[in-house]
Amino acid sequence: MVKRAAEAELDENVEDIDSDFSDEEGVSSASDAESVEESAQGKRLRLARQYLEKLENEQLKTENESEINRDLIAHRLQQDVLAEKGKLETRVGKRLCVLENKFALKGHRLSPTCLAITDTHLFSGSKDGAIIKWDLITGKKLAVVKHESKKQIFALAASTDNMYLASGGQDKMIILWDIDTMTFVKCFRKHRGAITALTFRRNSHLLMSGSADRSVNLWNCDDKLYIESLYGHQDTVTGMDSFLQERVVTVGGHDKTLRLWKVQEEKQLVFNGHRNTVLDCVSMLNEEHFVTGSQDNVLAVWHIKKKKPAITQLDAHAKGSWISAVAGLKNTECFISGSNGGNVKIWACAENYRSMECIKTIEVVGTVNSIVISRDNSCFVLGVGQEPRWVAGGRIKPLGIKF
Repeated sequence: MVKRAAEAELDENVEDIDSDFSDEEGVSSASDAESVEESAQGKRLRLARQYLEKLENEQLKTENESEINRDLIAHRLQQDVLAEKGKLETRVGKRLCVLENKFALKGHRLSPTCLAITDTHLFSGSKDGAIIKWDLITGKKLAVVKHESKKQIFALAASTDNMYLASGGQDKMIILWDIDTMTFVKCFRKHRGAITALTFRRNSHLLMSGSADRSVNLWNCDDKLYIESLYGHQDTVTGMDSFLQERVVTVGGHDKTLRLWKVQEEKQLVFNGHRNTVLDCVSMLNEEHFVTGSQDNVLAVWHIKKKKPAITQLDAHAKGSWISAVAGLKNTECFISGSNGGNVKIWACAENYRSMECIKTIEVVGTVNSIVISRDNSCFVLGVGQEPRWVAGGRIKPLGIKF
């Protein structure tokens, strides 16, 4: 049927087909002059075959493109599923480019203790009791607020929809602020000790807090309600982090344990690796891997299914230093660590998570008390003071470094 249709079309308008294949006729004209002139019927058959071949090639090309599109869509869907589960990993490694376009933000009177970051703003908390909102692009100071007690601030966290900022500190209270206006929203009271760590679950208003009273509390910021308390640590909760799933990872200072709390299942997994030191900080790389830093200058990378570290890096920073802050580049194999020894290091884990290597060292002056990374992994900010966040006094110089 295709041939009949093609021949009918040729009969109706031979000149149009002739023009479509004028190049081929030009090439064959020389040979025609030397040979017997082609009959009209033979010409029609030849052009019909060429036309059919053209249609078949176009059909084959369309089928190939459709096959490629189906493969691309399937791959994209698979990537989206892994991303939603926090299991997607984009390996950046040595392709990571640190431009060191750095600028200093001055505004506090005493040492910084904590930072939080959104798409457009940076927030810093300090021992002077002030919480400062900065423009992340220009570095301009936009607002300054304090708790009513005016006591030291130890922890900050910002929700991923840029709606809420949570702050906590020495006064044992958690204050919820409206990020746009920096106005008071709610005060949460439940902890019996200083608030030492805060984190929001990604893409939600579930807030989690750690305290010197050794407990982990959960809060619903939509309804402004306390949910429950989690117990297990035997010392101050010195650090915590969360990601996409309803779980939180915490470290317990002198109790030398790392704990993963599965909130919905009401379970906790206890990890032991640092036996003779204090665990100071923790950060998640994805839902299956997280990194800790301790006061014996050791970095450890953990897997959710192993009770012991997958990687242990001894003497990670200068001799005699301790790891004071870590931050993971989410869904990659890379993370950043800071110490009291005057430098910051960027690390990359091997593909099988059996080793790590330092791919960049940045020198700073002072103790790195906090590190935050933007959600698109395009820049990071350091909170650098003249002393650790758990020691009274000191001066601040928060340092921002873009890459």
